[in-house]
Amino acid sequence: MSLELKTQIVTDAMDLMAGFEKLANTEKPEQLQCVIDTLGSYPKPQKKTDIARCSNENLGAYLCVSNVRNTCKLSEIGLHSYTIVLNTIHFNLELALSLLSQ
Repeated sequence: MSLELKTQIVTDAMDLMAGFEKLANTEKPEQLQCVIDTLGSYPKPQKKTDIARCSNENLGAYLCVSNVRNTCKLSEIGLHSYTIVLNTIHFNLELALSLLSQ
């Protein structure tokens, strides 16, 4: 998958989180599921059979995206507050974009 498409997926997830804190608590789980669905198309950095290792930046961006999906899932099952979720998601998505632009 091209760098542009990866960047677009991360940007789309950021757009979904815009105004998250203003949503009613009853709407937040649905919004988090939309983020999970959006990030679900983000590709793994490499196949297990690949001989050459991917770049650290590519691996780091993938791990940040995974952190966001996992944070959303932890919130869905009641293990994270929405404040923690919002901060964690913003941090990881911004870091992923930064890594993708290097």
